[in-house]
Amino acid sequence: MNKTYNNVIDTLKCISLSHGLVHSVSSGDIDNIDTSGAVKYPLVHIVPTSVNADAGALTFNFNILAMDLVEPDESNEQDVLSDTLIILTEIISEFKNGGKFGGDYDYLQENKALSLEPFTERFDNVVSGWNCNNFNITIPYTYNACNSFNYSYDEITRQFRDDGNISCLDG
Repeated sequence: MNKTYNNVIDTLKCISLSHGLVHSVSSGDIDNIDTSGAVKYPLVHIVPTSVNADAGALTFNFNILAMDLVEPDESNEQDVLSDTLIILTEIISEFKNGGKFGGDYDYLQENKALSLEPFTERFDNVVSGWNCNNFNITIPYTYNACNSFNYSYDEITRQFRDDGNISCLDG
């Protein structure tokens, strides 16, 4: 059975939450990060950017941010940058090496160098951390012929007809 977008996001969230330093995980547009103070930091936020549909595979592209609160005098900013970099590199390592979750999913992180960029004093709360750009996860995908629109084309009458049922054919 094919994995879904929800499966990919849930796996990313599970791996992130299983990291000993991470207290919260969210996903969605960068503007959806909850900065109300209700979030417990450090936070990992997953931003979907694209999906490439290729022969036999889907490749999901994400930006993954790890962030933590910085003291008003910025006295802990270096520690925050160090800890959030550890969080991101260990999440990457989990996908590249398949440690704890390796046998539980078919996700393949492309074996390429990733760019991690620091940010400071971002969002409403004063947070710093790292953004991993272009984190790609490729999953196997079987494209099945599916009549999910409940219509078919009758070659004889050259008209569409309502079949009234949904059926999928194995590829």
